[in-house]
Amino acid sequence: MWIVISVILGIALIISFTYHIIYRRQVEGLCRQTAFLNENKTELKVTVDLKEKELLQLAEEIRKLNDNFTRIKVDLMKQDAALRETITNLSHDIRTPLTSLDGYFQLLAEEDLTREKKQQYIAIIKNRIVSLNDMLNELFTYAKLQDVNYKIDINELDIVPITADTLVSFYDDITAKGAEPEICLPEEPVYIMGNREAYRRTIQNIVKNALMHGKNLSVHLKREDGKVKFICSDDLLNPDITVDTSRIFDRFYKADAARNTKGSGLGLAITKELVERMGGQAEAECMDGRFAIKLTFDEVKKA
Repeated sequence: MWIVISVILGIALIISFTYHIIYRRQVEGLCRQTAFLNENKTELKVTVDLKEKELLQLAEEIRKLNDNFTRIKVDLMKQDAALRETITNLSHDIRTPLTSLDGYFQLLAEEDLTREKKQQYIAIIKNRIVSLNDMLNELFTYAKLQDVNYKIDINELDIVPITADTLVSFYDDITAKGAEPEICLPEEPVYIMGNREAYRRTIQNIVKNALMHGKNLSVHLKREDGKVKFICSDDLLNPDITVDTSRIFDRFYKADAARNTKGSGLGLAITKELVERMGGQAEAECMDGRFAIKLTFDEVKKA
């Protein structure tokens, strides 16, 4: 009897010891596979031969951790590439007005300048400083909007007077184009949920873009099936330039590959960010040399 019990206990100990060794080897195997994944760029996944619940769960968690690490690494690489592009574009855009300023300051230093020439150069320098200041302000605004914790206050807003006031502020620039603009605004109030300054900045950026790159400006604000639509369109100054409307709201995108146009290239990117923060949508289209930006908001019905 005791012999049988001893044999059974011995067999049980051998099985237990063997299982313990196999279990340890599986854990060691997971450690080796994890180390290999950490040290090498590979698509391999960790595996286990012993189909124990705990080991299978551990292997799955390691797979998830590795997948998350890979995604983070890819995101960081994209961010790094975007940062390099940002620095390159900013260097170009800021260097242009700075170089111009340096040149005109040197001209001002000449002793034989007439009073009229000095006044002309001073006016140009002031204009370049304003341009540079606008560019830096846009960069600061765009940087703030990239912070997920940055919030803007949303309230019920009548956008008709804000749109009208903003367009009036561009009166001199619009009339300088020579053609009479087509502006169609409702006489009655039109309400959306938005932010006054954000909406004003949005319209300013769109009109600036239109005046910079187009002619024959047209602005329409209308209601349509419970939506409020703002549409700004113009004829492109250079109809031969191809405008990629899928990228028009990307930061630093300029249809002019030589980047000869003024501005930071952030205006429309800021516009899209602000519109989406107000619950709206921004889209662009270009057809037969006519370029348009359309904003859509939910209308707030008044009793």
